[in-house]
Amino acid sequence: MMLAKSTIAYDKLIGRSLDDIAKSEEVVIFVSALTDVRMIVKCLLYLRIPYKVVEMGMSSIKDRVGFKRLRTMTNWGLMPQIFINGQFIGGVDEFFDHPEIIPLDNTHKLKHRGRLQ
Repeated sequence: MMLAKSTIAYDKLIGRSLDDIAKSEEVVIFVSALTDVRMIVKCLLYLRIPYKVVEMGMSSIKDRVGFKRLRTMTNWGLMPQIFINGQFIGGVDEFFDHPEIIPLDNTHKLKHRGRLQ
């Protein structure tokens, strides 16, 4: 299980369905070039949860079409768009509110209760 993953450009994945991409890792995070997901990645690394970050650029028609399909699939217009085990959960707030990722106390340490459900 490899944990530290680099960002993958969406244009490298064209030809694969968004659903397949969303199911390709335990956590998949779709981002734009301006989306800051460092806290999410830090949390995933700390909890040793496999993840993939997919950057959706806006520089080509194919990228824009991909983003439009993603928006239609999730009914969510903002980035990041986060999937856990292939299921869309929302953005940053929804990630940190997910029942499997909870704060221990005011120390800002996180705990993970088993594999993500």
